[in-house]
Amino acid sequence: MSNPIPRRLLIHSATLAPYVSPGPPVVYGTAVTLTHVRLEPVKQNAMTSLGDMKNDRFLLFFDCKNSLPVGRTFSMKDRITFGGQALSVRKVTPCYGDDSTVHHYEVNCV
Repeated sequence: MSNPIPRRLLIHSATLAPYVSPGPPVVYGTAVTLTHVRLEPVKQNAMTSLGDMKNDRFLLFFDCKNSLPVGRTFSMKDRITFGGQALSVRKVTPCYGDDSTVHHYEVNCV
């Protein structure tokens, strides 16, 4: 079995509001505090027909053993608030351990 992500690396807290339905206005469910997670900024540039544009985002790491609340899952369009900034979930990648159970989630937010 894979070792969990060490708690000393999971230094952040954020708020997750699950997406319920489109609007207007967009409806979110009851917000939940995520603790012992890690958010890393990812700086990217994207080439578009208008030229080079910034495509900065965040990558959230949620460990299935050390992050709270245990058993939390993520969906597209959920809202994550971190450092006063509201982010929208664009992609959720479950990363599996040695025994074919989810070890942690990597959540792309913009």
